[in-house]
Amino acid sequence: MEGIDPEQLARAIVGLEDWARQNLPTVESPIRTRMREHFGGDPSSFPVVSAPLKGFERVNFQVALDALLAEPGWAGELIGLSTMHGYRMRLAELVQSGGEEYGPGAEPGPPEYETEQVGERSISCVAAGLWLLRNGDEPLALMLAREDHGPGEAALGLEAMAPDRAGAEQLLERLRVLMDEHNVYRGRILTLTASPFGGLGVSVQRLPAVTRERIVLPDGILERIERHTDGFAQHAEALRAAGRHMKRGLLLHGPPGTGKTLTGMYLSALMPDRTVLILAGQALGAISEACEMARILAPSMVVLEDVDLVALERSQYQNTSALLFELLNEMDGLNEDADIIFLLTTNRADVLEPALAARPGRIDLAVELPLPDAASRDRLIALYAEGLTMRLQDRDALVAATEGASPAFLRELLRRAALLAAEEGAATVEDSHTSAALDELRQGGDSLTESLLGSRPPPGG
Repeated sequence: MEGIDPEQLARAIVGLEDWARQNLPTVESPIRTRMREHFGGDPSSFPVVSAPLKGFERVNFQVALDALLAEPGWAGELIGLSTMHGYRMRLAELVQSGGEEYGPGAEPGPPEYETEQVGERSISCVAAGLWLLRNGDEPLALMLAREDHGPGEAALGLEAMAPDRAGAEQLLERLRVLMDEHNVYRGRILTLTASPFGGLGVSVQRLPAVTRERIVLPDGILERIERHTDGFAQHAEALRAAGRHMKRGLLLHGPPGTGKTLTGMYLSALMPDRTVLILAGQALGAISEACEMARILAPSMVVLEDVDLVALERSQYQNTSALLFELLNEMDGLNEDADIIFLLTTNRADVLEPALAARPGRIDLAVELPLPDAASRDRLIALYAEGLTMRLQDRDALVAATEGASPAFLRELLRRAALLAAEEGAATVEDSHTSAALDELRQGGDSLTESLLGSRPPPGG
């Protein structure tokens, strides 16, 4: 090798590489081949339009796509993309010519499905895939990509390709319309949960069917609540014709255990066709997402339990103000014609931000659910005694002894009395059992149990 100029050798190697690049046959990936045949030409320069897709929307996308392919003139072929897990390869990458450059990512795989349970309905959803679609003579491509964080935490994305941008945009818009039209969450009771990855989890709940008879409140209170919720809905057409807005806010406040959550369950049963979205705990941070879902799924009701955790006085808890402003802005920004109810509950109305409770257009009605009076306690004792054999010699004495007790406290009192009777082998609950149960719940003057159950010590106690 003596006498060889290193610079000349380097130039020769570079020249060889250039010659190989220009003269060797191009390696085309199988997916690119199928897409080129589908479009009838090179798709590498076709425009791609993308749209985000929240993880909980995957079932709606699947239902919408199935509905689209069932329409006259539409047809499609699904190509599995098993290597999409853990890496979101873009649609533009799949149509590039260098197959070896992209390795196994450009290889088709078997379609992979995951089953989503939405109430009683099981929906088989494609995990990730590429659809070669045809609308009459128009070829299109659609890709669902995901980054794996587990089935409920997937970061999803939709991409559409067509020979012209308008065709891709129209495909995504048509799918969005069908997703709204066939939304599997409409008319259901939904619990929203916050994801550790910043997303939103949605689960369908089946709440107890609470009847009106199980809501024991002073005269007139339940009627006000019904009028502000179902009453507006029943006369929606007349109210809209008169130029009255339909969105409304209701605040239920009072001591713990007085029936705020139970009243919410009753309203859900009273309006069975209304979608209910329940936020509690960390999910209170998903206010904007909940309001967007409420708009799509209207008529709807957004339930924010223990809203004092969000809307505390800013002077006391500065870090809650951002969520408070978000809540106010979302309530204020929704279309006034939208039939959306905001139901807020709190045990601490005294510390709520005054603007939340007082400004019209956000909270229109605040109703206190008080501790039951003597007549209400008598009704509650009869209600919670259902299924028990009771023989009380002095029922009035029990009613008097439970002054300041919440419905939750009375329910636990009768459960404890039934337990004491069972321990004695007795088939009947008598005064001695209710008296012993009351003493046990208030034993030693410890007020924690009473506080947890929403009971106040009786006067002189």
